[in-house]
Parts: sequence; structure tokens; C-alpha cells
Amino acid sequence: MDINFIQQKATPILKLYGVVKASIFGSYARGEQNANIDIDILIQYSPKVKKSLLTRIKLRDELKEVLQKNVDVVTEKALSSYLRDKVIKEKRDIF
Repeated sequence: MDINFIQQKATPILKLYGVVKASIFGSYARGEQNANIDIDILIQYSPKVKKSLLTRIKLRDELKEVLQKNVDVVTEKALSSYLRDKVIKEKRDIF
């Protein structure tokens, strides 16, 4: 599975949940993925979207179903300061 496949499958779901920007980071962004690696997606919601943990869990579960892989969905605000610079540097925008 490559980033183009993830983009094709994930974008409609992300947009449905009010995501206005999404990027892949981690192993998939670096081209180091394998069968046991999850997909890390950095998202930015529209300011109009009511954000909740339940919504993010539903989004994650739908992405997991369509991609057939475990998925971690995080916002930039939720990133630890330790990881933020690395994530921003390596991320690959999918929309």
C-alpha cells in the first residue's frame, strides 16, 4: 500500500468528517512501512466542526475499515512537543 492508495481511499472519509487538511507521517511517509506498521494521519478540522473524542474514534474506525490497517489519527495540537518538529518535517500531504 502506498501513499496514493491511502489518499484515494481516505480522502472521501476525511472530508465527510470535516477535515480540511490531512497528511501522512511516520513509517509510511518515510517509505519504511511493513505489514505490521499502522498508518499515522495528521489532520486539521474545519473551524466549523464540533470536535470530540467520539468523532475522532469513529473517523479512525472508518479509515481502519477502508484501509484494512490500524490507523492513528492525530491533530497537530495533540502532538507532543517532542514529536511535533519531526512530524512536521516528514509529513506528506494527502489533501
